[in-house]
Amino acid sequence: MTTTTTEPKGIFYIPTIANDDLFERNRDRADQEGFEHCPCCGKAIKNPQFFINSIYGGAAYPADDKNKYNDAWVMGVGTECQKKFPKGYVFKQ
Repeated sequence: MTTTTTEPKGIFYIPTIANDDLFERNRDRADQEGFEHCPCCGKAIKNPQFFINSIYGGAAYPADDKNKYNDAWVMGVGTECQKKFPKGYVFKQ
């Protein structure tokens, strides 16, 4: 795996729900329950099945990009919310 500080190609900004208060309530509830939260809706992901390559905390890049970038990590995404991403961004582990 190559380490690079350049940006990946094909950045897609993570779609979030329009209601920031609801997102925060969902996220806080997930945190209290000890689960990861979906980056789109904030709801708890109890058994993540779908994942994205997240970068900068608010964007994703294609699943087939195997480079290692600064400020990037794998993040779970909810079953329904994974449908909001373009083809090639969501993967299963």
